Amino acid sequence: PICRKLLERIVREAAERGIHAVVGAIDADNEASLALHESLGFERVGSLPQVGFKFGRWLDLALVQLKLVGPETPIDG
Repeated sequence: PICRKLLERIVREAAERGIHAVVGAIDADNEASLALHESLGFERVGSLPQVGFKFGRWLDLALVQLKLVGPETPIDG
């Protein structure tokens, strides 16, 4: 599916650019998207309750993170 290919491309690009972590914010009820992210190694790292309102109800936001190798020699600034 296109979603998997796009997310794989984002992760690959981030790794090639020396990014240390990729973060996602997903509707906590979107089990398909959460499962996709987790299948690519993302971990659930937090949540923000009732930060969105859609279709007459409050939505929670799930935060996911994938840690990459990152830069060999990170620098401040």
